[in-house]
Amino acid sequence: MTRISEETVVTYADLLPHEFRARLEACPIAYVPFGSLEWHSYHMPFGVDTYKAQAILERVAREYGGIVVPGIPWGSMHGCWRDGTHPGLSQAVRDAFYAEVFAGLVEVGFKVIAGVSGHWTSKQTASIRYALETISRDGRATGFATFDGADPYDGFGPDPELGMDHAGKWETSIFMYLFRDLVRLERLADVDLNDLPGEECHLTRSGIQGENPLIHADAERGKRHVERVVTLIGEKALAMLASFSGQQV
Repeated sequence: MTRISEETVVTYADLLPHEFRARLEACPIAYVPFGSLEWHSYHMPFGVDTYKAQAILERVAREYGGIVVPGIPWGSMHGCWRDGTHPGLSQAVRDAFYAEVFAGLVEVGFKVIAGVSGHWTSKQTASIRYALETISRDGRATGFATFDGADPYDGFGPDPELGMDHAGKWETSIFMYLFRDLVRLERLADVDLNDLPGEECHLTRSGIQGENPLIHADAERGKRHVERVVTLIGEKALAMLASFSGQQV
């Protein structure tokens, strides 16, 4: 693989050993993006959740320091989709898997682990929180779990720039900003969207939950969302590191 980007390399898989050690010593924060392999209607790929979480966290690491772990697409799936293309893990396996990943990161030397889910279900963040509990018991590390947007259960607080949905106005706008070439809105031209916004995305004919992306998706909205959530994640991670380091002295 040829490294052709001129941007600072922040991803665990792409760092050379001396680069990794320097970033770890300067800022021992691991950002772990969690997603899914999930239908996002007809206009976006199955990897939306994982791709956007990783892209957001790479921006966080470039601005605030730390290292981004490769995105993990193995998450919580509800098993209620019509086309049967949604592989996922049971809660028991998910809990054990995430806990093992986090334990390994602590062994490497990370002090703060930020688990960020691009897949909007509390079942996923519950497994992240379980993993965080297992690595914080002995006082060697700490961390937090969040979605990449505002959610009263496990995300950031109410914010007009941090809306969340499924393949609707918000998620399409975010993905359009991050990966414009992967959004094919023309694929929705002949899709019945009259049952939107819908209470659950698997119950709508289009698989969309939220406002019609043909009308409301906007890359500028996605840009504002990404910039806001990058700031929130970065500041929270640095604050946790400073607090934890102070406790360790």
